[in-house]
Amino acid sequence: MRKIILTLFISILLVNFSCTESSDNNPKTPQDIIDKSLASFNGNVIEQSFEQEEGVDSWEIKIANENGAEVKFYWSTNGQFLIKMEGLNGPFDYDIMPGNGLINFSTANKFAKGAVKNESIIKWRLKQEEEFIGNWVYSFEFLDKNGGSSKVYIDASNGDILEIK
Repeated sequence: MRKIILTLFISILLVNFSCTESSDNNPKTPQDIIDKSLASFNGNVIEQSFEQEEGVDSWEIKIANENGAEVKFYWSTNGQFLIKMEGLNGPFDYDIMPGNGLINFSTANKFAKGAVKNESIIKWRLKQEEEFIGNWVYSFEFLDKNGGSSKVYIDASNGDILEIK
């Protein structure tokens, strides 16, 4: 009888430990962070994870809209600030309002496309860039008709073109 009780006790401890271990390594994303992301980009959450981004513990939320476009949002773990956004797949015919006095995605996209004629967007990103004195910057990567690529950097506060590579 003692062996059965001891075995049962050890089994309960192991199950409890394994459940605690897995939940600590992959915590559940808070609903308010998912809601903030969905308020910016309408679609379905297809991926969510906890990770390090730009040296900060963050929540990553990946959303796909009905046209197949995908956007990733990276939020601080407390949900107080956006670390960055990325547009991964097109079509890139949507709009996102990042707030905090920054221009919306469609305006930045228009400025970037105007800077590089006859090129199609591959992906984009919005984040604070050390290269540009820590300012919020949209970076757009384009594929040209000859198969090459170029990047356009747009100041997210006023729409100025910062650099074309």
